[in-house]
Amino acid sequence: MKFIVLLISTLNAYLGLRFFLNVIDILQTTKYSKTATAVFAILFLGMGIAGFYFSLSKNEQKIGLLIGIGPWVLALIFLLINMLTSDYK
Repeated sequence: MKFIVLLISTLNAYLGLRFFLNVIDILQTTKYSKTATAVFAILFLGMGIAGFYFSLSKNEQKIGLLIGIGPWVLALIFLLINMLTSDYK
């Protein structure tokens, strides 16, 4: 269980760092708007670090796993709302 939590947290931190580098214009690989990229950077980087914290420091694997899955669920909800409210002309 600890390995899965660390794997998901590492993936979240990596994606969060890539989104963050896109926000500050070091990378230019995103296809989303600046606002969406900033939200994804905060979600993935913050929750990836929180997953590491709960897994390694507090030794709470279930909470670490829930935190690790959290940004994926929140990002999908954010993308759905963004698609429903955007104007594609």
